[in-house]
Amino acid sequence: MTSRAQATHPGNNFDAIRIVAASMVLVSHQYALTGQVEPTFFGVHSVGGLAVTVFFVLSGYLVAASWQRDPSLWRFALRRFLRIWPALTAAIVLAAYGLGAWVTELPLQQYLTHRATANYLQGLWLKIHFVLPGVFEHNPYALGVNGSLWTIPIEVRCYIVLGVAGLLGLLRFRLVLLLCIALYMAWFFAHSNADVTGTVNYGRELSAFFLAGTALFTLQAHWSHRPAVWTLIIGLACAIAWAVGWRHTALLMGLPFAVIYLGTKSTPILHRAGRWGDPSYGIYLYAFPVQQTIVHFTWPGLGFAGTLVLSLAVTVGLAYASWHGLEKPALKFKPRTP
Repeated sequence: MTSRAQATHPGNNFDAIRIVAASMVLVSHQYALTGQVEPTFFGVHSVGGLAVTVFFVLSGYLVAASWQRDPSLWRFALRRFLRIWPALTAAIVLAAYGLGAWVTELPLQQYLTHRATANYLQGLWLKIHFVLPGVFEHNPYALGVNGSLWTIPIEVRCYIVLGVAGLLGLLRFRLVLLLCIALYMAWFFAHSNADVTGTVNYGRELSAFFLAGTALFTLQAHWSHRPAVWTLIIGLACAIAWAVGWRHTALLMGLPFAVIYLGTKSTPILHRAGRWGDPSYGIYLYAFPVQQTIVHFTWPGLGFAGTLVLSLAVTVGLAYASWHGLEKPALKFKPRTP
């Protein structure tokens, strides 16, 4: 197989997992956006929330791998910027001055000069605003324009922490890195774990999943050599935690290993999921406003299934257009590894 073919059809399942996770977020949100309760994963998280934890595990693993391949803070930061901001900029600007201007109930001049419209652009520097004036006021899920954006600042914060750790030299020493992750996990389990506090602190919990992915990359030489032993030990620990009612703890123990182990495999059909590009980030960014727009114009006439299918079709189309027209061209500016 040529190097070009390998780049198009990677020998792993990560593209498939990302696409499935992004689609899970869309499906989960469709319930909320039509005035229904989102389905949950055994009452721990909504299906969409579970998918977000998968994204953070993958990110922790893959971003740590990126740093190890090229331990340069400048090139690391530029790569992260080129992956996050071009599509994010398009999603925010198009929502504010395209979609919002189209569906707002305010006069167009009033909408365009409204302070809330300008404030929406603050999402470009990660101060996320979720409301545009006069937009989706009468939807079942009123006012929200893009509720998915709340995770982006947390993701970037994880990048910053990992980059600073690399700059300080912590990532060069595996034991030091693992000790730092262990200390964070111990603090998290004692003070921020929902099984202890009764409340989910999403920023801290998602950071824990990110670090779990980083730890699995650091330990890959060990668990990939004896996956059955690791599966047995982790599975037993999860079963005990689940049995005593510590379900958030069980999820944090077991989900990261399951996701990364499956991701590093090359399963027939699944490993070719990215042969037409990677639409996962685009699905995540554009799904919510697309769903709100379709609900705005077709609910309740089209029904839940009809709005879901139409939302999925439009979102996937936009996501592939975003990948080929914006995200992939932006990634061509990524600095090469020396």
